[in-house]
Amino acid sequence: MTAVPPPDEAAHADNVLMAEVTSVNTQLGRYVLRFLDADAGRVEPLSVDDERKLADQVAVAAEGMHARAARREQDGEPLSLLGPSMPEATDG
Repeated sequence: MTAVPPPDEAAHADNVLMAEVTSVNTQLGRYVLRFLDADAGRVEPLSVDDERKLADQVAVAAEGMHARAARREQDGEPLSLLGPSMPEATDG
């Protein structure tokens, strides 16, 4: 019987981080557009509570990035999430 390897916690944490960063990135883009539209008088500004909620989400993503950097510093570069890296292109 083939032994099942233990779960790769670092890969899981990286996947969760990438999802969080992607979500925050989208929300930050909307935040900027909303700010510009509010500044032009086209919409109401974002509420203070919603602005704080977004700031909290940015802080969580930043904490995850710090944690990943610490893991990389301690354990070295993790395996690629998408499989082996592609060979570098050559001029020719």
